[in-house]
Amino acid sequence: MIERGQTAADTAEPITSGKRSNLVDLVKGLAILLVVYGHTAQGVAHRGWWTGPGMAFSEDFIYSFHMPAFFFVSGLFVLGSIRRRGASNYTLEKFKTILYPYLLFAVITAALGPLTRRFQVTYSPFHWKAFLLNVADGSVSWFLFTLFFCLLLALLTARLPNWLRFLLAVVAGVSPVYGSYIIDRVLREFCFVAAGMWVGNHIFMLERLEKTKAALGLVLLGGFQVVTIYFYGYVGRWNYILMGLTGTAALFLLARLLEKHRVGDALGWLGRASLATFLLSAFAQGATRVVLSNVFHTNNLWLQLLLPTAFAAALPAIVWYQQDRWRLGWLFHWPF
Repeated sequence: MIERGQTAADTAEPITSGKRSNLVDLVKGLAILLVVYGHTAQGVAHRGWWTGPGMAFSEDFIYSFHMPAFFFVSGLFVLGSIRRRGASNYTLEKFKTILYPYLLFAVITAALGPLTRRFQVTYSPFHWKAFLLNVADGSVSWFLFTLFFCLLLALLTARLPNWLRFLLAVVAGVSPVYGSYIIDRVLREFCFVAAGMWVGNHIFMLERLEKTKAALGLVLLGGFQVVTIYFYGYVGRWNYILMGLTGTAALFLLARLLEKHRVGDALGWLGRASLATFLLSAFAQGATRVVLSNVFHTNNLWLQLLLPTAFAAALPAIVWYQQDRWRLGWLFHWPF
């Protein structure tokens, strides 16, 4: 971690030097909290406990930028990582830290299916063919699968000028694609990775931005996001790219406002454990929902919305920070 008073700009390569800024962790914390909330809200809506325009707007607003923010952050240090590790070691690392947990949790989720089926809104019996097809096309967990191929595409385009890579990514992202589900997702999300690669370590210049200016920028971008989503939504390739970029920028401005604050420290703590939260949150979320419904016999909207979100964010993070003590590191990265 960077010491208080030291900026990431003071280190030429934060990712290679072992030092990092809390700013990126804060954004990851905000984004993963929105991911967990979005999944919880969907579960509440599917059970008929939350209906109406408020639910629809909430979902559209969150989904317009929370996943693009992760792809953007993933691109920030790609070029430095490639330079440091080399192409082969970079690729191997992505196999161990992204593709491996994707495959592992596909197996775990399938194995636990018969035990959790009675708590699910819908359940499909296990079939090997369907399982293997879902794993192969990324349907099991689209984010990790898509991220893996986006980062390989980043490797293939590493020698291009940043502006050209981003331009080509946008063109590919808005063009109609006649191919598989995963090809379409990779081409749609890669523009955010390319944007992150273009910004790179310059993102830490934000640490010097006055908080009053950050607040003004947040109000302007946030207002733009709300108005655009309300009238146009984020459906459509151009809208998705625009809303993803403006929403991500707003998250960084919000992170700047929360730096060196207790709330910011908590969000940074969540952000550093975002992989564990992404992989394990569904189990914590489902368990909390079952306890509320079957033990306390309540389907109160706010309880069913807020408590599963809180536990699904915090419990996986605790597992992440205790992975060495509990010998659970194999859940998140290749153990050999």
